[in-house]
Amino acid sequence: MNSTPREVVIGVDVGTTTTKAVAIDSSGAVVGSASSVTTWDIGINGEVQTDIDRLTDAVTGVLVETAHSVGEGTRVTGIGITGMAEVGVVVSPAGEALTAAMAWYDQRGAEELAALPQAFRDEFISVTGLAAKAECSFAKLLWLGSHGGPSLAGTQWLNALEYIAFRLTGVRASEPSLASRTGLLDQGSIGPWAATLDLIGASDSFLPELVSAGTSLGPVLASAPAVLRGAAVTVAGHDHLVGSVGAGAIGGDDLFDSCGTADVILRTVPRTLSNADRSHLVGRGLSAGRHVLAGSTAILGATRSGLVLGRIMSMLGADDRAARQELADTWRADREPSARVLVSEPSDWTNEVTVRLRDDATPTEVWAAATEYVLAQTAELLEAVAEVAGPYQTAIAAGGWAHVAGVYRGKAHLMPGLIVSDVQLPGATGAAMFAAQA
Repeated sequence: MNSTPREVVIGVDVGTTTTKAVAIDSSGAVVGSASSVTTWDIGINGEVQTDIDRLTDAVTGVLVETAHSVGEGTRVTGIGITGMAEVGVVVSPAGEALTAAMAWYDQRGAEELAALPQAFRDEFISVTGLAAKAECSFAKLLWLGSHGGPSLAGTQWLNALEYIAFRLTGVRASEPSLASRTGLLDQGSIGPWAATLDLIGASDSFLPELVSAGTSLGPVLASAPAVLRGAAVTVAGHDHLVGSVGAGAIGGDDLFDSCGTADVILRTVPRTLSNADRSHLVGRGLSAGRHVLAGSTAILGATRSGLVLGRIMSMLGADDRAARQELADTWRADREPSARVLVSEPSDWTNEVTVRLRDDATPTEVWAAATEYVLAQTAELLEAVAEVAGPYQTAIAAGGWAHVAGVYRGKAHLMPGLIVSDVQLPGATGAAMFAAQA
């Protein structure tokens, strides 16, 4: 532990499973870190939610621990907050959270959304850039309205990250990339969309004023832990977008591949898309909303490539790093597809992976089939993105699978010139970069 007094900024990534934070000094070096498990409450019918004040206290604890890990006399000058995009709460005029924070993958609201007229759902897609599914905040708000939730008159919506910033500074604001995941923002006007607000009984002020990533909401209040007081706070925004910045994908036409259990493709486009473009992208399995980079749109798509590849490796007994590298290295772009192996998965994002194979199929053939399956999924997303955005300038990958040489070769086959970032925690690092601007 370094005990030399220094000024640092802290970036914190509030994730579905873990909250991670890093402290970065004026030279750009990571000089401290901390983490904690994200706690959820699971209901008898599978509902998943958390108490937002409990989450805020946990995140504050991670910030304090990160500051202390740097050493005595550390001065925190800025805090950037990134993380889950669709999790949030309804807040009263007095600042009290009136609802639990439902997990982004909680399916409450799916029935209410599906019951809306098809014409409205089509318009929803084109205006918001989101699929008409339960993941968006609008669906959760529809569910609250039909299950005895609070009246929304005079209230506001704060994403979990925005609520944490509110508790630290006393200032309410909505960050554009997070507002883009609510289903309440018109992507054309970049303002509240009256159609969805009317359906939930809320006014235009339900979404607080938009404040871009890197803009200070104000200093941490005197009521906060001493080591954090006075630090400028910014909401950095949606974790995948902030992670792309942390990994170095900051150009106007950059492509970013986050190679985790879920494989996320993110394309930066330096303009606002049309309704027709957004409808086209959503129809191809992507979404389109505001980027954390000012003036840009973020096109997002995801596959479960990491899950599929991990399951196949476990099935084949490749359980350690060396065995995984060796198996992955057997894939070749010029290999003829095998008729003896078929890899598939359900369409509803369960944790199932199906492998059909003949007795004489080899481990190399099984791995090749899995690799070709996930690359085909990624190729479909890239094709859809290119139809709207044109060719990318630079492609950057981050995450564990990008460091597996055979997997990298497959990705680089689809994305020529692909660069692998060596940043270990791109989300928290990107949040710290925005904190330095605040």
